[in-house]
Amino acid sequence: MESTLGIAIDRQQQLTAALTTFGNSDRLNFFTASSQFNGSVPSNGFDTDNLTAMAIGEQQQIANFVVAQSSDSLSYWANDRAASGTSPDRQQSNSDAIAVGTDPLTGTRTASQLDLSDPGNSLATARNIGVVDNNRLTFNDFVGVDDNDDYYRFTINSNSDLTLRLDVLNGAGIELIQDKNRNGKADYDEIIGRDYASAGASGEINLFGLTPGDYYVGVYSYSGYKNYNLELTATPATGFSSNYGYGLVDANAAVARTFNSPVKFPEVPNLGGNDWARDMVNAPEVWQGGITGNGIVVAVVDTGVDYTHLDLDANIWQNAGEIPNNGIDDDRNGYIDDIRGWDFVGNDNNPMDEKFLRNGQLFGHGTHVAGAIAAERNGFHITGVAPDAKIMPVRVLPTFGFGNSINVAAGIRYAADNGANVINYSAGGWFPSREIDDAIKYATDKGVVVVMSAGNDGFSKPDYPARNADSFGIAVGAVDRNSKMADFSNRAGSAPLDYVIAPGVDILSTTPNNTYKTYEGTSMAAPHVAGVAALVLSANPNLTPAQVEQILISTANSNKIIA
Repeated sequence: MESTLGIAIDRQQQLTAALTTFGNSDRLNFFTASSQFNGSVPSNGFDTDNLTAMAIGEQQQIANFVVAQSSDSLSYWANDRAASGTSPDRQQSNSDAIAVGTDPLTGTRTASQLDLSDPGNSLATARNIGVVDNNRLTFNDFVGVDDNDDYYRFTINSNSDLTLRLDVLNGAGIELIQDKNRNGKADYDEIIGRDYASAGASGEINLFGLTPGDYYVGVYSYSGYKNYNLELTATPATGFSSNYGYGLVDANAAVARTFNSPVKFPEVPNLGGNDWARDMVNAPEVWQGGITGNGIVVAVVDTGVDYTHLDLDANIWQNAGEIPNNGIDDDRNGYIDDIRGWDFVGNDNNPMDEKFLRNGQLFGHGTHVAGAIAAERNGFHITGVAPDAKIMPVRVLPTFGFGNSINVAAGIRYAADNGANVINYSAGGWFPSREIDDAIKYATDKGVVVVMSAGNDGFSKPDYPARNADSFGIAVGAVDRNSKMADFSNRAGSAPLDYVIAPGVDILSTTPNNTYKTYEGTSMAAPHVAGVAALVLSANPNLTPAQVEQILISTANSNKIIA
């Protein structure tokens, strides 16, 4: 069951819909359809008051808490009985017969001192269940009729991984809320997790690296009367954050881990200027240690690459199995004269990034990506993260309009079949595509590390195909030079996946016709991670994709990140 996090959704609308967005400025989603949600599309005029239930009738509560002798678990059963005349046969009997004292079967003790008099129909009147550090709590109650919402308040005192599970007949939902402005309401940006229990499935929210503070759980009914079982489990944090995943990619720490060395390369002076982003991922220290990406091929599956650019031309991959311009498929790979890659848009052997104007400036997305990965270390303008790696240009996206999932999938397979060690795919916003998903799995199975941008929608989890990082590849979000998550960057989300962050704001890189431009987007962050992957493989080319991804996430730095 997926959780849709951080997106306010009107409960009265349909429960499942897709949101379509289009390319915005230079934060490229390439005019493709955006992510799907377990929920309806929020409107611009969304009324946050819909998120706070009104208590309609007076209620009488009958409740018991059972507290385990150890602090491992805490269970609570309660009945909310509406004084306005809710039929008794609609009430589910829970634990009313349990007496205060020691349970003769379990030896646990009931706590009669906890204040449960609050009906819990709003954040302001939420039941306070106390500190839940390293505990499991279970609640049995009902919502519906005159009691449409139940709210629980709890506190965590240390970074924690949190799981909320709602078991109920279909038609009820669950939310995790942090009332940051303390106004007693769940405002748009204060819902940090939500899910819906549909027929035959449970609602579930998983959050990793939840910071200390006060939080609220809301249980609500879409229609009718619902008995429910709510389980809340808090455990010490594992290091994964629902905002920034495992943290900022660190080339120095990653390559040191590749060598199984507890000591990183010595620090060197920052390059500064146009190369601040390479400083931020600690690439210069690795170069000083003699690791520059030599022998590694990174496929840029994108709008093409200006392979004549003076800062890239020496680092363009050459197909050694093909004799140039003889009109013969010498290497029998199905592509004639593909000496430097392939154009799946034009179906020819010229994967050139087209030179066109956007807002009066030359624009070339794939060329910009290529420069961040492997611009030459020649002393002018910029240097890529892996300055001696080779770039394989694979054009799958047109200059204007929509991309084609068939072309994208074919481009990924081409790269995997023709010697790429790393694939950078800096585009997203797709609906789930079986063709692209299968191609990413195909490339991974052939030993290729697939790096994908998380998307530029400001959503709480990545776009497709970056969501594949729960099984294949690695997703990348964007930060600025001050380690602040970019507002546009899609976050890591509640479900565990390989997700790291990298510089993606104000990135200067190569563009067509020997020009340089500054762009922003997760498209610009992903190539920094692809470059670090190239450095890791340059240090040890025998690593599997899973091993490279594990090295990248386990050495990422989460310190001082502003989520």
